[in-house]
Amino acid sequence: MRDYLIDEVKKEVNVAEGKNQGFDQGVIIQFVASALVGLVEWWFANNRPVSQKVLAEQMGRLLERNL
Repeated sequence: MRDYLIDEVKKEVNVAEGKNQGFDQGVIIQFVASALVGLVEWWFANNRPVSQKVLAEQMGRLLERNL
């Protein structure tokens, strides 16, 4: 799962311009992929406190806001 997320995040990260300019691409990719894996772990560990639809929507919104 983590490798898949890394591949997907790589497609979205732009360090040449915008808010990520000057950041190391690898740092951003690892940060985001780890955050997503951690969120899914939290979801399972807490007996799925929100629906998978809500989780997916909010994860998507967080990614849009931060990438």
